[in-house]
Amino acid sequence: MPAAPFPDRTALLAEIRTFVAGWFREGREDGLEADTPLVTSGIVDSAGVVEIADFLERRFGIRLTDADISLQNCNTLRGLCDLVASRR
Repeated sequence: MPAAPFPDRTALLAEIRTFVAGWFREGREDGLEADTPLVTSGIVDSAGVVEIADFLERRFGIRLTDADISLQNCNTLRGLCDLVASRR
């Protein structure tokens, strides 16, 4: 059976948004834009970043390193999307 196609950037961003909203905002996606600060606003704490990284690895079949887990990569949905896209 062939692997499922990798989602395009729009679908990738939407899937990450849905995960973050479900895990950290009781499912509320309103106000959660591509550039909304996640860590620096307090939506996601350091343990939450680990949860997101675990989700990204499992869902998209990628491997993240400690260096990947940075504020630049993990503070916004866009940063997370870019990180996943760079690892596929």
